[in-house]
Amino acid sequence: MVTSGRAWFTPGIPGIYVVLLCDVLSGLGHDPAPLLRRLGTRREQLLDPEFRLPLERADLAAEAALALVGEAGLGFRYARAMRITLHGPVGLLALSSATIDDGLEAARRYLGLRAPFLVVEREPLGDGRQALCLRTDFGPGPVRSFVIEAMVIGFVHMLEQLMEAPPEGAEVHFQGPPPAHGEALRKAVSVPVRYDQPRDALILSAGLLAARPRLADPQSEALAREQCELEFRRWRANQEGPLPERVRAALRDGEGAPPDLAEMAERLAVSARTLKRHLQQAGLTYRELQDEVRYRRARKLLSDGTLSISEVAYALGYNDVANFSRAFKRWSGRTPGAYRGGGPGQAG
Repeated sequence: MVTSGRAWFTPGIPGIYVVLLCDVLSGLGHDPAPLLRRLGTRREQLLDPEFRLPLERADLAAEAALALVGEAGLGFRYARAMRITLHGPVGLLALSSATIDDGLEAARRYLGLRAPFLVVEREPLGDGRQALCLRTDFGPGPVRSFVIEAMVIGFVHMLEQLMEAPPEGAEVHFQGPPPAHGEALRKAVSVPVRYDQPRDALILSAGLLAARPRLADPQSEALAREQCELEFRRWRANQEGPLPERVRAALRDGEGAPPDLAEMAERLAVSARTLKRHLQQAGLTYRELQDEVRYRRARKLLSDGTLSISEVAYALGYNDVANFSRAFKRWSGRTPGAYRGGGPGQAG
């Protein structure tokens, strides 16, 4: 179990969010015990306020949950179960802010403390409205759809809690066509939901942004902001801290084939020799870290099914499909074709 204050800020998500996922699964009639066994953790560990689940294991949790639920719409159901108080000081700051605009900006600024895999950007739309645009480093596929849906609807639910009423002047926009559970989602959400849009975003009117949350309180806001800033400085210090973790973060946030050692060293403003030495001191090699991200991206691309196996290989920087197949079998124990097909077999 993670217990030190420093470890609290290692990359990952608070365990309480996985507890909530387990509770949502239970509410849908599924036993969450196999998911916890797959993660190698217990509910008691996840409830520890200092526990952080690494992003790779959080990814596994989402995959396992989606496999159980199928087309039932796990994302919006998860968002509906979320309470703003579960976000700790970040939620308190949003609740006590002077305006909805201030509360949303606080949530956006400190999002890395709770969801380091997500980026939220504000985009003015020219008619007084603004868009909170969401993007994530998850590749195309069910996990990305789950994360985006949960976060966008989660912002709607946060607005409902700030206003203690349906947030008039808000709309939800999703890229792509409606999913199988699209009609159920529309009925469950208190604002218009539109698909086939240019962005995944929450659209907000000027009037809604200027509205005052029901629990606005300057003293509570100041205290919560002080707590958030303290956490944020520690989190940023850790992001800029141990070189191996900075390498992992840079690889995770990139796209396409991972850069080579010299390119990564240049990106991190250190020499290749220094980078190699720090990795050796941590018992790692750059090749191992490259393989971590290649394996994660390979699983996403193979599961998505849009690209052929040879195209997946080239996207990951392999010039030879056979080399990619051997590497993937070393990582997973299965060929790419067997992984895509869900059983034993050879890559096609």
